[in-house]
Amino acid sequence: MGAETATAEAFSQELAALKRQGCNVLVVNDPSGSDAACERLLGGSDLDRRHVFVPTTTSVSHVLDRHEPRRTDPAYFGVVDASTATRGAAQAAPSPGSAAQVDAGSTWYSRADELGDADDLYQQIDEHLTRVSEDAESPSEVRLCIDSLDPLFDAMSEETLFHFLHAVTSRVRQERGLGHCHIAAGVDPEAIAVIEPLFDATIHVETTDDGTVKQRWQLHESEQVTDWFVLE
Repeated sequence: MGAETATAEAFSQELAALKRQGCNVLVVNDPSGSDAACERLLGGSDLDRRHVFVPTTTSVSHVLDRHEPRRTDPAYFGVVDASTATRGAAQAAPSPGSAAQVDAGSTWYSRADELGDADDLYQQIDEHLTRVSEDAESPSEVRLCIDSLDPLFDAMSEETLFHFLHAVTSRVRQERGLGHCHIAAGVDPEAIAVIEPLFDATIHVETTDDGTVKQRWQLHESEQVTDWFVLE
């Protein structure tokens, strides 16, 4: 069966059902559209959300600066810092004058020293999800973000990465959460095709020449595809 263009009502109904039961989204984006898509999937700062971040290509201070309007109580917030494994500790440290300083002893913070150690990386994600999910009451209240899968393709074999993402996406569904993982639009489509079935939807994000960020959703179970629309 081929992909079908989704009506607004059918799309909204299926997406709402996915959010109620827990779901995961693969975000295929250009660099300019990454933050805009991420903020939308994390939920507004005025909403009661619990977040776990796994930065692999951005510094923890960047994550904290973006998260500043939200609560950073360990019951609502966790970071698995994989940026030191890909960028070096000096680059991953908070920049001078940053409003948010990293305290390595904080409950909300842990560090992955080897990006290729899938078992350790999953264990840390699991621990943070367990903590922030403890008092969660609503579907999609728990949100997970892996800021870029790109380095994982180099650090892990295809089989290891598949099993790692299978474990992570299953864990998110267990908590009826909403997980999203970013991947660059320039990654080999065949590599994307291997992991895409682990996700409930794929969002393609593009930035036009005038700076407008647009998105297009594909819901995997029904194979419904939306038209391109502005990401606000």
